[in-house]
Amino acid sequence: MSPINETLDNLESALRRWQRGDAPSARQAMDELHRLRGEVGALGRVSDELSSLYEVSRQINTILDLGHLLGFIMDRAILLAQAERGFLVLYDAARDDFEVAVARRFSSGESDNAQAEISHALIRRVLSTHQPVITTNAQEDPRFQASQSIIAYQIRGVLAVPLETPDELVGAIYLDTRLSERLFTQGDLALVKGFADQAATALRIARLYDHLQAQNLALEQALAELRQAQDELIRAERLSVVGRMASGIIHDLKNPMTTIKGYADLLGRADLPADTRERFSAIILNTIDAFVGMTQEILDYARGSSALALRPTPVGPFVDDLCALLEPDFTKRNIRIERRLRYDGEVLMDRDKMWRVFMNIADNARDALDRPDGVFMITCQLAEDQVEFWLADNGPGIPPEIKSTLFEPFVTHGKQYGTGLGLAISAKIVEDHHGSIAVQSRPGQGACFIIRLPRGAMTPNESEALP
Repeated sequence: MSPINETLDNLESALRRWQRGDAPSARQAMDELHRLRGEVGALGRVSDELSSLYEVSRQINTILDLGHLLGFIMDRAILLAQAERGFLVLYDAARDDFEVAVARRFSSGESDNAQAEISHALIRRVLSTHQPVITTNAQEDPRFQASQSIIAYQIRGVLAVPLETPDELVGAIYLDTRLSERLFTQGDLALVKGFADQAATALRIARLYDHLQAQNLALEQALAELRQAQDELIRAERLSVVGRMASGIIHDLKNPMTTIKGYADLLGRADLPADTRERFSAIILNTIDAFVGMTQEILDYARGSSALALRPTPVGPFVDDLCALLEPDFTKRNIRIERRLRYDGEVLMDRDKMWRVFMNIADNARDALDRPDGVFMITCQLAEDQVEFWLADNGPGIPPEIKSTLFEPFVTHGKQYGTGLGLAISAKIVEDHHGSIAVQSRPGQGACFIIRLPRGAMTPNESEALP
C-alpha cells in the first residue's frame, strides 16, 4: 500500500468516528475524501500509462526492420488505447496518397466495403490537417450521422492520429471500438499521440535504414558487375600484352639471328684467316648468349628474380664486343657508332645482364635515328667511386608525355614492334646492381641514358647473398 493511500485510509477511519458527532460536516468531508481518492487513482493510472509509454518507446527505438516495426507499432497502439481493431498507413508524398501497411483484427473483405470508406476518409482528414480525430461515441457524433455504416458495423469509438516528425509526414494510425467495447477518452488520445510521435521517428529511421540497405545491395551488385567487367578487361589486356610481347620478342630476336647467320656464312669461307675465324666464332657465341639472356631476362622479370653473377669485367672489351655486334645493323642504317672511354678499367657487374641493358638502349636509339648523319655514342668515365656510362644519340629525343613513365612496364612509343619491357627490365637490372639509371632528353636534341654502377661495392661472394 502506498503512503498516500494509507493516509487516506486513516483519514477515512477518523472521519467515520467523527461522523457520529456531526453528520453534515462528516458527510462533506467524506465526499471530499472520495473525490481525493478518485484523483489519486487517476494519477496512478496516468503514472502507469506513462511507464508503459516509456517502455514501449524504449523498445521501439531498437527495431530497424521495417516490417517488424510496423507490426510492433500497430499492436502497441491497440494495447495502449485498449482498442478493438486498427490499421496503420504510410503516406506517399509523391502521389499525395497513402497505403495501408498493416491491419489488425479486420475480417476478410472489410477493407473493401463502406466501413473502409469511412475510415479512409477519416485518415485523409488527419493527413491533410495534421491533426488527430477522436469520437467518444460515434453513434451520437454529428460528423458520422449521415453514415448508416456506423450503425450497421456497430462502431462506437474512433481515434486517429498522424505519424509525423518535425519535417516529414510519415503516415497515420486508425483505431476503433464497437458497441460492446469501451469508449475512447481524451486520455487515450494523449497517450496514443505521445506514442505516435515516438513511432514516427522510429519509422523514419527504419525507412532510411531500409533505403540504405537497398542502396548497399545495389552497390554490391554494381561492384560485382564492375569486378566481372574488370576481370574480363584484364583477361583481354593480358591476351593483348601476350600478343604484343610475342611480336616484340620475335622482332628483338631477329637481330641476333641475323648476326649469327651472317658470321656463320663468313666462317664457311676457306680463305678466312684463323684469327678472324676465331673472332667471328666468338661474336657468334656472344650473340647466342645474348639471345638466350634476352629470353631469360623476360622470364626473370615476370618471376621477380634478381640473382646476379657478379664478376670484375673490363670496360674496354665489354664495349668493343657490344659495338662489334651493333655495327653491321647500324651501318646498314647509316648510323655511326662512336666510343669515348675515359675509363677502361674493371667494374663489378653481371656481364650478361648488363649486356642486355646496353642492347635495349642501343636498339631504341637505332629505331629512333632516321637521319643520314645519325650517331650513337658510348662514353665511360669515373665519377667518384662509380663507373658512369653515357649512351647518347642525336635523334628526335623522348616525347615529354612518356618521359616520366619511361621505365615502367609496357611503355613504348613510335615502335611497330617491342614489348614495352626493355627499359623496365634494364632499370631493374641496374637497381639490382645497386646502381642508378636516368635519362636526359629534349625534343629534337636526342636522348642520353646515364648508367652509374658501383665500381667495387659488392664482391662476387656478396652477390651470392642477393635474393
